[in-house]
Amino acid sequence: MPGAPGALAGVRVMVTRPAHQAESLCRLIEAAGGTAVRLPLRPIEPASQPGDAERRLKAESHGVPAHDTWIFTSANAARYAAPMIDRWPPRVVAIGLATADALAIAGAAASATPLSGSTSEDLLAMPEFAALEGRRILIVTGEGGRDLLEQELAARGASVARAAVYRRVPLPYPPETVAASLRKTDIIVVTSGDALAHLVRLVPEGSRASLVRKPLVVPSARVVEKARELGFAAPRLAAAVSDAALCAACQQPA
Repeated sequence: MPGAPGALAGVRVMVTRPAHQAESLCRLIEAAGGTAVRLPLRPIEPASQPGDAERRLKAESHGVPAHDTWIFTSANAARYAAPMIDRWPPRVVAIGLATADALAIAGAAASATPLSGSTSEDLLAMPEFAALEGRRILIVTGEGGRDLLEQELAARGASVARAAVYRRVPLPYPPETVAASLRKTDIIVVTSGDALAHLVRLVPEGSRASLVRKPLVVPSARVVEKARELGFAAPRLAAAVSDAALCAACQQPA
């Protein structure tokens, strides 16, 4: 049970999420008797050109939308886009339940979301996205990242555009700060492959062997694959993309 008293007694868990998204997981870890070692790696900020996305979304919010379906790729996309939207489009799609929840808070009901998983692949596997001839789709997302979704939707016949409403900015910690945090950590939780790669870059060369020996908890098979590429032998895959599942994975025996 996530958060069961004493389940993480004496265990120090590094939480690398942005500070404003980390506290729920940190509280679960501490409720289970563990210590949360906070090391936010890539905080969320508005997009580098926020006016571009705002102009697009406001234009889409008035009159007849240029795109009949908007796909939100993350909860961050929903949160950052919401203030730019005057009227929601006829069809809103969320990749993942957390994104659907963020849309609901903003006042939009997701008309579709993968029943399990929160990746582009999960959405592309849904039957309604198999044939898209004539569909006009706007992807509301962050800067950078993979272009798999855009490419595959276009290959299936859709006209696709993109609105980037936020970005992740890697923090330039001094190597000694990261090494010190690593020394007081037993388990590391990382929620994206980019964040994990950034952590590996930050760690001093002499500490990298210690880093890859640490138990690592991740939320998706894609991050498992990235972890193995970076030298982690046996990353733990959480049962779901949620704080409770991440905390439960921290409790798994070594």
